[in-house]
Amino acid sequence: MVIESISQSISALITYVYELLQRLVIYLFSPRAPTPTTHLSGPRIAIVGAGITGVSAAAHCVGYGCDVVIFEKRPRHNLGGIWSRVNSTSSLQVYSVMYRFHPSIVWHKGYPNRQRILQEVERLWKRYGLQSKTRFETPVQSLDRDSNGKWVVNRGSDSEEIFDGVIVATGTCGEPSTPNFPGEDSFRGQILHSSDLDGLDVSGKEVAVVGGGASAIEAVEYAVQGEAKVINILAGVRSST
Repeated sequence: MVIESISQSISALITYVYELLQRLVIYLFSPRAPTPTTHLSGPRIAIVGAGITGVSAAAHCVGYGCDVVIFEKRPRHNLGGIWSRVNSTSSLQVYSVMYRFHPSIVWHKGYPNRQRILQEVERLWKRYGLQSKTRFETPVQSLDRDSNGKWVVNRGSDSEEIFDGVIVATGTCGEPSTPNFPGEDSFRGQILHSSDLDGLDVSGKEVAVVGGGASAIEAVEYAVQGEAKVINILAGVRSST
């Protein structure tokens, strides 16, 4: 009991110091959020994508006086990019000190979950007044320059706009993709993508996880917590020779 109490005290102290340091980072490095009446006189920037990078880039831009428009092809509930589409059980797999996508972010634990990450994205988006500057369900279909060197987004369409610069923040994660497996038509079980695990009952079942990356590890964690009977991890290693 004594050791447990000491451990809890040390953990609480570390958390307190961590949050204190984050507040210091915010004070020293976070760009000032504009007020509703602030005139943004800097260059006009188009940002493609409303994920973590897009929202963070937009916040930095308006914080330093630039006006922005965020183009996002998905609906409003997809603010936050890949984190809006992963399972509700997903969480950060690196310590949060390494995942500070903007100086104003505040983490209260080492490995925040999906909900907490999306809360910080939403808070950042609103704090810098990006609601009116985001065009949801507006994909960027074309991007080219005019005779004055300006960037034209979606030339000739209803969403055509002209900008001084462009930031592409589409990320590396696209739509979920499941490969075809020989014999899958005769397989009697379920074949699911790792993004479709929410609500899945794996209790007492045999589970095979194909892959060895971050999504696969989360699938294994889900299967363990769901009390699967057997869990097989199929992670092939390709030789470089």
